[in-house]
Amino acid sequence: MRRSQRPEAIVQRAEERRWSLLTAHAEVLFCIAQNPDTRVREIADAVGISERGAHQIVADLVDAGYVRRARIGRRNHYAIESRTALKHAPVRHRRVASIIALLDPEPARSERAEKARRLTRSRSRATDGAVAKTSTKRRAA
Repeated sequence: MRRSQRPEAIVQRAEERRWSLLTAHAEVLFCIAQNPDTRVREIADAVGISERGAHQIVADLVDAGYVRRARIGRRNHYAIESRTALKHAPVRHRRVASIIALLDPEPARSERAEKARRLTRSRSRATDGAVAKTSTKRRAA
């Protein structure tokens, strides 16, 4: 005869189960992008997986060509291969860099507005410079 579980135990197990829109591989990739000198232990803590699992995921990312690993002294340095295309059919046209850019925190509105102003100023200066050069050439001719 099977004993039924207490309702509290079911609720507790449901709360312990954690799911994420991103896979652990995507989270590890993002951790490496944020800090290329990070240790696997730090990656494991940030993602919430075991150190052994983090080692395996890093090895998977290296084998797939998304990450490059270089040994510097006693530590590893990681580099994201940003031009590598994603492997899954629906997103093959995307590069790893687009995923990293998507996961980066967005700048505050004021920062975006300031960036847009700077870009507009630099474009207008470039246009003014082109007009000045054209008028100087006409005079010389």
